Amino acid sequence: MVPNNSVARALVVIGDRWTQLMLREAFLGATRFETYRKRTGATKTTLTRRLKKLQENGLLQRRRYQTRPDRFEYHLTAKGLSLYPAVVMIWKWETRWGQRSNTLPAALVRRSCGHRAAPMLSCVHCAEEIKLGDCSFVDGPGAGYETAPSGRLNRRRNSSVQSAEDTDLVFDATDLLGDRWSGLVLACQFFGLHRFDEMQQSLGIATNILTDRLGTLVDNEILERVAYQEHPLRYEYRLTEKGRETYPFALALLLWGDRWLAGEEGPPLLVRHETCGGWLGAQLTCGRCDGVLEPRDVESVSALSEAAGA
Repeated sequence: MVPNNSVARALVVIGDRWTQLMLREAFLGATRFETYRKRTGATKTTLTRRLKKLQENGLLQRRRYQTRPDRFEYHLTAKGLSLYPAVVMIWKWETRWGQRSNTLPAALVRRSCGHRAAPMLSCVHCAEEIKLGDCSFVDGPGAGYETAPSGRLNRRRNSSVQSAEDTDLVFDATDLLGDRWSGLVLACQFFGLHRFDEMQQSLGIATNILTDRLGTLVDNEILERVAYQEHPLRYEYRLTEKGRETYPFALALLLWGDRWLAGEEGPPLLVRHETCGGWLGAQLTCGRCDGVLEPRDVESVSALSEAAGA
């Protein structure tokens, strides 16, 4: 048994590489099977399974657009669309820290004002940007314990994911968060869990899996090992600057899980924004015009389009 956690619940729903790639493409306008297949490189079998799972979890809705033969499109539901802040925050992180790719938008433009957006998570009460260290957590009405994730969650990370030293590539966001254990180990940092035993107990994770994920996060400069005892030598794990900048994504995912996955009991944790003292509600805003960023009002600019216009 492990403590109830909305981030863990959310990562069970979206925490694999193919699902996250498909959600990204859905926000970029993909609706049809062949479009998803071409953009993600997924096999037909993999794509069929993920589309079915996304429908079962209420993130996509299938709509018929042709008969004889029947053909369908896949559109984001309200539940899926509400993942937009998390999707944009991880795009922002990957734009700075990830490997360069023409498949990712180079910029987001808010149609309402016509300017390039500077996305940030802001507090709905005081409108200030939410930063790591601004929030505190207390047990919520849904606090308690549930069975630890099992099954496919325990697989080794994708063998193609190697350290930056081995590949000369910066760790990709879908490799970081497309493996649920990596995402959960990273989330431990935001709840003040820095030592191996603390993380193992909280997550109910096998020692070899935890060792593997910690090694990957350290190799890719998201975590660093810091000695806290000399005799015998013992280490704890701390976020680097690169790691700290994943906080808005983790917070957006926590709030999404609270909204859609908490059930009748309510959220396991309540988050207080210490800057204003209110219970946290967050929205995605533009740091330039202070407007709220919504999918229907934001246009993505591709790297190729930006290069052509340079």
